[in-house]
Amino acid sequence: MATLPDILKSTRTRIVGAVAAGIVVLGTTAYGWYTAERIVPNTWVGSVDVGGLTRDEAALRLQDELDRVAVSGVQLSIDGAPQSIDLDTVGFDLNIAQAVDEAFVRGHGGSLPARLGERIRALWHAERVAAPIRVDENALRAQVAEVADVTDVDRRDVRLEIEGTTVRVLTDTKPGRAINQQEAFSATLDTLRALGGASIALQLYDDPPRIDPATADDAALAARRMIARPLTLQYEDLFFTINREKIGSWIVSHAGASDGPQQRTLVASVDPASVAAYVTTVARTLNVDPQPPQITTEGGRVTGFVPPKVGRAVKEDVLVQMIVDALASRASNGKVGDVLTVPLKATSMALEGLDAAAGIREIIGRATTPFAGSPKNRISNIKNGVKFLTGAVVKAGEEFSTLQTLGTIDNTTGYLPELVIKGDRTLPEFGGGLCQVSTTLFRAVLNAGLPVTARRNHSYRVTYYEKDGDGKKIGPGLDATIYEPNVDFKFKNDTAHPILIIGYVIGDKVSFDLYGTKDGRTSQLIGPRTLTETPPGEPVYIETTELAPGVVKQVETPHPGGSAVATYVVTYPDGHKEVQEFKSWYRKWPAKYLKGVAQLSSTPSPLSAAQE
Repeated sequence: MATLPDILKSTRTRIVGAVAAGIVVLGTTAYGWYTAERIVPNTWVGSVDVGGLTRDEAALRLQDELDRVAVSGVQLSIDGAPQSIDLDTVGFDLNIAQAVDEAFVRGHGGSLPARLGERIRALWHAERVAAPIRVDENALRAQVAEVADVTDVDRRDVRLEIEGTTVRVLTDTKPGRAINQQEAFSATLDTLRALGGASIALQLYDDPPRIDPATADDAALAARRMIARPLTLQYEDLFFTINREKIGSWIVSHAGASDGPQQRTLVASVDPASVAAYVTTVARTLNVDPQPPQITTEGGRVTGFVPPKVGRAVKEDVLVQMIVDALASRASNGKVGDVLTVPLKATSMALEGLDAAAGIREIIGRATTPFAGSPKNRISNIKNGVKFLTGAVVKAGEEFSTLQTLGTIDNTTGYLPELVIKGDRTLPEFGGGLCQVSTTLFRAVLNAGLPVTARRNHSYRVTYYEKDGDGKKIGPGLDATIYEPNVDFKFKNDTAHPILIIGYVIGDKVSFDLYGTKDGRTSQLIGPRTLTETPPGEPVYIETTELAPGVVKQVETPHPGGSAVATYVVTYPDGHKEVQEFKSWYRKWPAKYLKGVAQLSSTPSPLSAAQE
C-alpha cells in the first residue's frame, strides 16, 4: 500500500509533468503563430539573413542589399591594387519577389505536422536560398576585359610598324603580366550570387612573348600587298576613293588565331573597327531619312492618314565586311577588283496599308508629361527619342520594346550627352532624358489598358516624373526608366488590331497618342501611393586633389528615399479583370560635395562609408 509521502510525491511529479507539457505546447503554439506569416529563422538569401521577417520586410531588406551592392560594385584586389566592376553596365539585378517566395517556402508547405517540424528544426539548422540574380555575362566579361586593360602590362611581341605606305618589322620583344580573366569573371559571379561585398583577391601572371620572329617577313609581305593599290567605293555616279595611306592605317599585326594556345605566327590583318569608322562617314553622305507619317484627327478620330516616304541607308556592317574581305584577298595574293559597289537598303516606317480599314481608327490611349526646367541637351534628347518612336506600329499580339525601337543611343543617332543615374552618381551620358520618353509612353499604355510586360523605377526619385500632364504633383511611382542594354520598358498589344504610336513635343511637354481600335475595355489606376519616405541622409564630402584646398563643389543634389505602389486594373468587355501592381523602391540620395585637399587621406572614402 502506497504511503502518504509516496502519493504526494507522485502527485507532484504528474503536476510538474503536466505544467512542462503545457509550457511546451504553449511555446510551440506561440512559435507557430509567430512564424505563420514570417520567414522562419535561420533562412538566408545568399549572404542576407531574412529569417523572422515578413515578406514585405524581407523585400525591403533585399532591396537595401541590392542597392548597396549596386552602388559599391564588386571590388577586385589585383596584386594589392584596387579595381572595381561597374554593375550598372552589366545589367545586374535581383528578382526580389522570387527570392522572397523561395525563402518563405521553408516551414510553410505540406501538412501541419510537417510545417511545424520544419519550423522547429530551423531554430538550429540554417538554410541558404540561392539569390536569383540577373546579369549580362557578355557585358560582365567586357567589364573584366576593361579591368585587364588597366592592370595588365602588355607583352611586346615581334610586330609590324606601318608609316604611310612603308612597312617595317620590329623585333624588340618584352614579357608582360596579365590577370586570368576567366578566374576574375567566375569569382565576380560567385560574389554577386552571394550578394556579398568582400574584396576578391587576384594576381598577375607572367605573359611571355609568343610570336616567332621568323614568321614576320610573311606578315610584312601580306601588308604590302594590301596597300599596293587604292580601293574605290561606288554608288551610282558617286565614288569614294580609299588611298593607300588610309588602308595602311587600318592594318594591325597580331598572333595568328589558328595557331593554338601558344600562338607563334605573326599575321597582318585589317582592323574592322577602323574600317567601320570610315564607312560611317560614307553613310552620312548617302543616307536619306524616311519621312514620318502624317495623320490628321478630328474629335479624337483619324480623318487623314498619309504613309511615310521611303528612305535609304547604307548597309554598314555588310560594307565593312566587303572591304575587309577584299583586302584579305589581296593579302593572300587573290584576284579581286579594286571597285566595290556600296550596298543599300530601303528604310521606312512600314505603314503601307495600315489605315482606318486596317484598324487605326481612333486614339485608344494618351498621356502627357512636363519637362519644364530641363537643360538644352535633355530637351534635344527627348525630341530625338520621340522622333524614333513616332510611326512605330505594334501588330496584334506583338510585344513592343522601347530600347529596340530607339536604336543605338550614341552620337551617331543624334543623341547628346546629358545626366543619367549611374551607380552612386548622376553623370552625363548619351541619351540622358530618354526616361521622360519611356515614362510618358508608360502612362499612355496605362490609359489604353494594355498589359505592361517590363517596367522598372529609377534608383532615386526624380521630380520630373512626380507630376501629371497638367504639372500637378502626384508623387513617386509612375516612372519607367530605360538603360542599355537590359533595363527596358515593354508592353504587349493584346487587341485584335495594330497600334500606331505618335509622339510630339509642344512647349515644355511631351505627349504620346496610341491609335488603334477600342474594344470596350476600361482601365483604372489606383495611386500612386507613397508607402514610406526616408530623408536623404547627411551630406557626403569626397576628398579630391583636383580642387584647390578648402574649395567645396556640390556634385549631387539630395533626394529622399522610400517606396510607392500603384495598382493598375483593366476590365475587359466580358467582365473579367486583370490587375498589375507596380511597386517602386527608391534609395535615399544624400547631397554630395567634392572637397579640395592638398593630399588624399589614407582613410576610406566618406562616399563608401555613406553608401554602406
